[in-house]
Amino acid sequence: MKKLLLFTLAFLIALPAFAQEKKHNLSLAFETSNYSYREPSLQYPPDWSGTMYGVSAQYTGRSLFSDGTEISAEDRSFLNLELRYMQGDVDYDGYLQDGTAFKAKDIGDYYFEGALTAGAVYDIGQSGFSLWPYLGLGARYLVDRLNETGSGGYRRTSTYIYMPIGLKAKQELSNGWSLSANGQFDVLLSGRQSSKDIGGELSIRNKQDEGYGLRGSVKLQKDFKNFGIFAEPFIRYWHIQNSDGVLATDGMYIYEFVEPKNETREYGLKIGLAF
Repeated sequence: MKKLLLFTLAFLIALPAFAQEKKHNLSLAFETSNYSYREPSLQYPPDWSGTMYGVSAQYTGRSLFSDGTEISAEDRSFLNLELRYMQGDVDYDGYLQDGTAFKAKDIGDYYFEGALTAGAVYDIGQSGFSLWPYLGLGARYLVDRLNETGSGGYRRTSTYIYMPIGLKAKQELSNGWSLSANGQFDVLLSGRQSSKDIGGELSIRNKQDEGYGLRGSVKLQKDFKNFGIFAEPFIRYWHIQNSDGVLATDGMYIYEFVEPKNETREYGLKIGLAF
């Protein structure tokens, strides 16, 4: 195995490289991650954890306000659109609504995410180093299907609208290689938690608008004549405060439902092709 890896690396280095910045760039990637969700403020915090996998696509356009097909040195602008779908079998370790301890395996959770950002590229000196500050608008939609366990669980959907503010640092290396690091702070603008079939009959919708997200990644890319390949380890984190309280009744009693403070952690790896 070691000989195969060394041979593959040597082969990639030996291939002719054509590392030239393009005005339009598209990448497609496979992602896998370790995913966990907790509600740490509760006396007995429930835990969702498992492996997620999925696909992502990213488009980056440079020199948005310049004519022609080449990047303009005077037009530093760029636009980035990123779309992602992740799914996986998540294990639950916690409690049912009546307080009974409960565990479930292989819950089919999934989420969609998309973000549109814009910014400017600043070349630092002549060394191939550049900084890419940006901001934009993003959305994340997650579905937790605990109701499919058939043991009193309910279906929960989570919708976030957020503003990403970030900075990418990129270094062009020799022979078509490049290395970049990205850090991003996500300001939660709007959060909605929808819980369906609680206790078999109640459906609740909570506002959960206070919170933030953090994410970072390091990307190593090798460019060839018509395409590139890359690997990008990443980490994503959400910290969300308590929701507002919502009153609901089952016809006999009135209940107040609150989505508790929660944290989501996800770390993994992207491997893909760039065009």
